[in-house]
Amino acid sequence: MEKVVIYSKEMEFYLNDLIDILFYNDYFSYKENAENYVLKLKNEIESVISLKKHWTAPKKFQNYGKKYIVVSITQRTSWFVFFDQKANRYLIQYITNNHIEESKELHSNP
Repeated sequence: MEKVVIYSKEMEFYLNDLIDILFYNDYFSYKENAENYVLKLKNEIESVISLKKHWTAPKKFQNYGKKYIVVSITQRTSWFVFFDQKANRYLIQYITNNHIEESKELHSNP
């Protein structure tokens, strides 16, 4: 059975908004670079979700998914990807990073 990665509607909106957030907050000088970064993040998630160690989500995050993985596409930022899984189907419902206060209790070593 082939692996299927699905993003909740809210996550799709967030990832689209993330492009604007990264660009308008001067993380990237060009919007195209912000778009490429988000695309790279999605590609990394989709390629490693079945391979990386799955951590059990802390209680306060479990409404976003029972499990999470840590993805790093730069040395400075780790992304925490929360999801539910049935067989080879992954529903991604929340993503945050190590720069957000709420992430302090999560495993930051990918």
